[in-house]
Amino acid sequence: MEIADLSYTSPKDFMTLGCGSLKNIVDQSFRPRHVNLLELEIEDLDYDREIKANIADNKRLETVGLHPIVDDSPVFGIDTSSIELGETKDGILCAVRGSIVWRYDNGHQYTRYGPFIFHITESNKRVLYNKLRQAYFGSRDEVSAPSLWWMAGRIRNVLERWLQKLICHSCRDSLLLWDGSLTAWTFDSPVSVMSEMLHVARNRGNITLAFSKKTKLYVADRRIADLIDDRSVPCLLKIDDAIHLQYGSSLCFFGRVYAAKLAPGCFSFRLDIDREVPEEEGIHAVERLIGNDLVIESYPETLRLAHITTRFSASEVIGMQRYIAENYGVRIVGRPDVRQVLFGPYAGASTQNLEEKWTYDAYL
Repeated sequence: MEIADLSYTSPKDFMTLGCGSLKNIVDQSFRPRHVNLLELEIEDLDYDREIKANIADNKRLETVGLHPIVDDSPVFGIDTSSIELGETKDGILCAVRGSIVWRYDNGHQYTRYGPFIFHITESNKRVLYNKLRQAYFGSRDEVSAPSLWWMAGRIRNVLERWLQKLICHSCRDSLLLWDGSLTAWTFDSPVSVMSEMLHVARNRGNITLAFSKKTKLYVADRRIADLIDDRSVPCLLKIDDAIHLQYGSSLCFFGRVYAAKLAPGCFSFRLDIDREVPEEEGIHAVERLIGNDLVIESYPETLRLAHITTRFSASEVIGMQRYIAENYGVRIVGRPDVRQVLFGPYAGASTQNLEEKWTYDAYL
């Protein structure tokens, strides 16, 4: 198992471009995002993109029973996160981070990459985004950058693809767990990038499995999570053919799509298995997963730990804000929360829109 070199590998362009973007905030004011030190983690904005499908007929859906196989297969999980740190007069400050967790020989280890801090403005966002795409996607064409509020998610996506590519080239005969799906999107997940990564993974004996925590797939107006009861667990429900009938060739599905319930409980997940792997071998890989990794509420422990180790805590957010203030001569300023001023105790957080997620405080 080739894993030793991971701790010595770093995405240098993220560090270089991130540090370069911070140089233009010298002598500016900085309105930090308010956080509560009692919070164990800070939720970032939801950038997940999912297909929507409503499959009218569930009579033809095939259930595949699973039997755990214990063979000491290495299991790797990858996840990333991004967080907004605050706002300057020109743009936003954000941080991204990623983590690789692997289970081998009855234990878990991890390597974490980041955080990488960026100052994103209207004037630099296109250059930043395209330089990252060129460095990690090998893309020569330039594309337009999204709005400032979506840039953190796009940068996070590039980091996630780099980590996935790193694992595909570093491991052999392993189970690779990705967060999300194996559906290729135009900019976030270029078809050529996804195809090349999966090809390398297969050639090295790896099988890629992608778990979606959130999915908008429905069958006969029922969530896929409600289709499988505990009597048939662990099992897969094959919904790939039904999805293809609805979407045709409008999307590139690199994975066969299943609803997966791998352990008794309340939850099922969308599971994509690399389409170029023979179907029986893909199902066999899921049996190896549940035989070699802890699975609680149908979610693999290795992928769960990847999510946990990449999330930002409140103290980390405050630490990064302090780092920016002390190293770049930025003045910390506060601004009243307009909702609190206008509505007092009735300014509920649940009704905040995207821009109103920011409150400022001169606590640094």
